[in-house]
Amino acid sequence: MIKPFYIKRHDLQPYYYCQVLDAAGNPVNLSGATIYCTMKASDGTLKIDRQTSGVVITNAANGEFEYRWQAGDTDTVGLYYIEFEINPQSGGKFTVPVKEKAKVIIVESEDSL
Repeated sequence: MIKPFYIKRHDLQPYYYCQVLDAAGNPVNLSGATIYCTMKASDGTLKIDRQTSGVVITNAANGEFEYRWQAGDTDTVGLYYIEFEINPQSGGKFTVPVKEKAKVIIVESEDSL
């Protein structure tokens, strides 16, 4: 089960951390991969559209990357679903998560910035 990720409106941290594992539970090597982030509101409104900006591979051999929020990504309170399309150097593209939707919940902040 993927735990919901909570972030305050207008905040840019904490980053959204991911680790990609194969069916046997082994890390997928992300060396040379291009990763696209897409995030939609629960009503289907697109918030992030196949964006590579902000996606940082932090440990390629261990299948780890993070999405570093960009200006405007967290400016609207609500429930969102986030996914990542991974295009490795060899083989075909694949998208994570597979079995369930990953939720991002942007909550109101006490200030307006």
